[in-house]
Amino acid sequence: MKKNRKNIILESLASMLEEKNLSRITTASLAEKSKITEAALYRHFPSKRSIYAELFSFCDDTIFAKCNELKKEKISAQEKVKKIFIFFILFIEKNKGFARLLSREALSSAEQNVSDNVNQFYERFELVLRQMLKEDEKNLTTQAGISAQLIITVLEGNIGRYIRSKFKDSPSTYIENIWTLLSLSIFKN
Repeated sequence: MKKNRKNIILESLASMLEEKNLSRITTASLAEKSKITEAALYRHFPSKRSIYAELFSFCDDTIFAKCNELKKEKISAQEKVKKIFIFFILFIEKNKGFARLLSREALSSAEQNVSDNVNQFYERFELVLRQMLKEDEKNLTTQAGISAQLIITVLEGNIGRYIRSKFKDSPSTYIENIWTLLSLSIFKN
């Protein structure tokens, strides 16, 4: 089955974001990578900003779909938070280009709206974590909001570390150890 050109463009952008020596991505270089003309690229997207926005939207949808799935599961709050933490780390490891989007490293001032979306993403993600943690508030060492903030900080730190290593130091290498340390900081037992 032939791939949709719009998806090819998005996959090409994600692939370019994974490159070790990230240089400024132009519509010309994106069109070349997608094996289409710049005019064809603009037939699918009105601007480069809209391409970044749609790629980020996929990332956002994927993470929050998993959050919604976990919210419905009949498992402890601790298990829900652990599962979303691990899912997030593995998702970023598998999709290196999203690491650059979520760190805002790939975004220029022209993509300010996407950068704002990333900020909102983290705020919403922190809110979801806080809601999950509140399900078992009596088992928390501190307030759910502080615990959610700690988790987000660790996730953002892991993304930064992954990028700095040029995607060599996989964030999942010590994922269980990191979760154990977080868990000791967040949960009483």
